Amino acid sequence: MSIDITVAICMYNAEQYIEETLECLKSQTMQDFDLLIVDDCSTDGSVECVERFFAQHSRQYELVRQPENHGIAYERNFALHKARTKYMVFVDADDFPLPQLLEKEYASIRCDQELTAVSSWSQFADANCSRMRGGLFIGDTTKEGFRKRAAAGKRIFLPIQTLFVREDAIRVGGFRLDGFPEGKPRYRDFCEDLDLWTRMSDLYVEGKCIIVLPEVLYLYRKTDGLSSNHFNMIIKMEYVKVNVRRRRKGLHELTFVEYYDSLKPEELARLKKDSCAADSLRNGVFYMRDGKLLKGLRLIVKSVWNNPTYIFDKLIANSGLLKRK
Repeated sequence: MSIDITVAICMYNAEQYIEETLECLKSQTMQDFDLLIVDDCSTDGSVECVERFFAQHSRQYELVRQPENHGIAYERNFALHKARTKYMVFVDADDFPLPQLLEKEYASIRCDQELTAVSSWSQFADANCSRMRGGLFIGDTTKEGFRKRAAAGKRIFLPIQTLFVREDAIRVGGFRLDGFPEGKPRYRDFCEDLDLWTRMSDLYVEGKCIIVLPEVLYLYRKTDGLSSNHFNMIIKMEYVKVNVRRRRKGLHELTFVEYYDSLKPEELARLKKDSCAADSLRNGVFYMRDGKLLKGLRLIVKSVWNNPTYIFDKLIANSGLLKRK
């Protein structure tokens, strides 16, 4: 039987976790896949960890060592074009794909020609691979729900462990690299997968669909700690929303530079308030878990003050209380 799937890992300074992730791939109930590992010029022992693992556990793999650091969007786009299989799925270098991830997503996509991508739910895990409360319970679980969302010009949020038709991803432009300002922050690296999934949703006009299996098949390593960096992510999310709506109206896409330069002061102020809401909520939860209840509560109130709907959106996406089936 010919191999249909490439599993790609793009890693940077992942020596602490990469062997655990490879162990999870070794435990997959479906082993008929190509494994492509792209090292983004790591400065630690990531490459040596990979080589040591496969010296002890023999199987096919290809390791590409990049001579300079390019960032996640570039490396995922590199992997997308280097692979030669029909389907592809990315796995982060510090996460835990559960044993039936590939088998179940592949079984769904190969028997339905309308599907261009199939994802699944994920649950948060700590550094020791112990499950935590919360996860990523996002995406439409039916083709009808997806079609309605795509036709309305909505963004398509999916976890990274999404199995997709590689040529469809290339057809819509792959991971976007052009049209961003030079230097840092490297805006192309924020929400790069959201941008791709949303552009792949354009294929709904051809009858193509994207669905999510309502089952936890992946553990996403959740790092705790204080945050003050949501602005770059939020402005990139807004950029994706603007462009999908322009495409639905038959208008040309904006580059990120064009979009940023077009923002009015009040629009930029709104995005900064949304960023403040996101940072305050994350930090508030962190302090509550750390026993600093008053400080945490103040930050959560600050989050609600800046964007009253943000906390509810997070509950829907991350709590699992309102899982859509």
